[in-house]
Amino acid sequence: MKPMIIDADTQRVLWRVDDCAAHCGIVSRTWTSYCSEGRTPKAVAMLGKGSPLWDAEEVKHWHANRSGSPVKNHPTSTVRKRQK
Repeated sequence: MKPMIIDADTQRVLWRVDDCAAHCGIVSRTWTSYCSEGRTPKAVAMLGKGSPLWDAEEVKHWHANRSGSPVKNHPTSTVRKRQK
């Protein structure tokens, strides 16, 4: 079983820090750091007193389009060769 958080009004899937980080291939602490620097989409809701939630589709879009994204076939993804 894989429980999900779904907004009752919009039917959007919402992700916690761990979900966002896992999708991006980073650790939760890095995601949190990116958030504090304003480098991620804004959280759309809070679960309880201190658990921010993000729209899963916004995170997927952000990750696919961010500079340096490791997403396969991303238009700005390049393999850099070492210069000798």
